[in-house]
Amino acid sequence: MRLRVKLPKSKCMWGFFWVLMLYLPLPALADVEQAFVALHQKDYPSAYKLFLESAQAGNAEAEYNLGVLIHEGQGTEKDETQALSWIEKAAVQGWADAQYYLGNLYEFGQIVPQSFQNAALWYQKAAEQGNASAQTNLAVLYANGQGVNQDIVLAYVWSNLAASQGIVEALQNRETVAAEMSPEMLKRVRAVSKEYFQKYVAPFQSQQSLRPGGMRSLPPPEQQ
Repeated sequence: MRLRVKLPKSKCMWGFFWVLMLYLPLPALADVEQAFVALHQKDYPSAYKLFLESAQAGNAEAEYNLGVLIHEGQGTEKDETQALSWIEKAAVQGWADAQYYLGNLYEFGQIVPQSFQNAALWYQKAAEQGNASAQTNLAVLYANGQGVNQDIVLAYVWSNLAASQGIVEALQNRETVAAEMSPEMLKRVRAVSKEYFQKYVAPFQSQQSLRPGGMRSLPPPEQQ
């Protein structure tokens, strides 16, 4: 069974992002807003400076975006060790984009040694917060038995959740997995999928919001 992973683009993407309520000083939050404006204008040095100020105050979203800028060498000198440190801090704080990014790094062996087990761990954390890209890639790991025990039920379920959020690769993967199932099994799996949807998609849909100009956190680079 050949499934497709969700590969992030190397350029900035603008769209929806998940809001995490953080109890931080108002100046730190203001810096993040200003950083996104600078990012939208492709003023990377200013975005770097503003994200750095907020990251040093403990803002997980700023930590993540700062790490991505450093990883890409945008607005500052590229430093993979420092980039990883900031991304890990954001992931540990529970920022879903950072968890997905970290899983992506482990899956493809960028900055860190390749580890499907660690990739699955971080994808799982992000997937449970409604991150559709993480759900897509986690499903592939379950289908292939990489880093987790092979489980076509969970491969279908996570693909289905991501597909419900508009991920084309997940829709294709779901149909590939479904073709391996009997009608009876597919009926049971769809029931499980509904339960997962209520836990790992529905609670987060109401939390979607837009940054100024429709901006979102930076994505991981596209893998070769």
